[in-house]
Amino acid sequence: MDFVKALTFIPEDPRWKEKVAIGSALALLSFLIVPAIITIGYCVRLTQNMRDGKQYPLPEWDDWSGDLVRGFKLAVVWFVWALPLFLVSIPMTIGGVMTDTDSAVATTLGVTIIVATTCLTAIYGIFITLMTPGFTLWFARDEEIRSGLQLSDIFQWTREHITDVILFMLAYIVASFVISTVAGIVGVLLCLVGLIVTVPVATFLTYVYQFNLLGQIAYKDSAGRVYYQPVAAPASVAPSVPPVQPPSEPPPASGEESPQS
Repeated sequence: MDFVKALTFIPEDPRWKEKVAIGSALALLSFLIVPAIITIGYCVRLTQNMRDGKQYPLPEWDDWSGDLVRGFKLAVVWFVWALPLFLVSIPMTIGGVMTDTDSAVATTLGVTIIVATTCLTAIYGIFITLMTPGFTLWFARDEEIRSGLQLSDIFQWTREHITDVILFMLAYIVASFVISTVAGIVGVLLCLVGLIVTVPVATFLTYVYQFNLLGQIAYKDSAGRVYYQPVAAPASVAPSVPPVQPPSEPPPASGEESPQS
């Protein structure tokens, strides 16, 4: 993966300013949920463009309804994968209630339940974090919810690409921290008013960075290629030279007999 190219590819697009401006505006309105879902759907198209090796993978903002649908579908996939985390919160709540009783037995049992569910939550949190690239790319193949829920296939893919998955996670964490820090500093230097601009821009760029890296993994995985590898020029073939025919023997002169075999 080219971690630097995941951001520097943006200004290579002739219309990158308009695209980033629209994405940042949606990030500013992400508290309304629908703009956030549209942004996710848009980033799925970015991953698909990267996978297909498009010259300018940053999509145009020309499919709002489609982005809303694919973003909603991916949100459903995320929710289903995260559902066990919500289910674990039920016994954790019960354990918390038991610790407030006067019974020593109930308090001990409540503490045990809280500790056990906390450990399960941490383990499953690590698991779902490692599986996120896989089920996101699986969904991006055909934009079907069932594709993002193929547990056995996605688990097998994650095992085979564990190095890429870990590098992706580390790069995303570092990039998120750097982008948000730079946006905060710039916003403060602009008398705090700049935060209204810099924070949404940073949010959108973080999305773009994340889904660009996923697209790089998909592009490499699709045909064993590397990011933006130019098509190899066909090898030059030397022009064929017709074989040299040996000179034919002149016909025998008149009066001479041809040699006998």
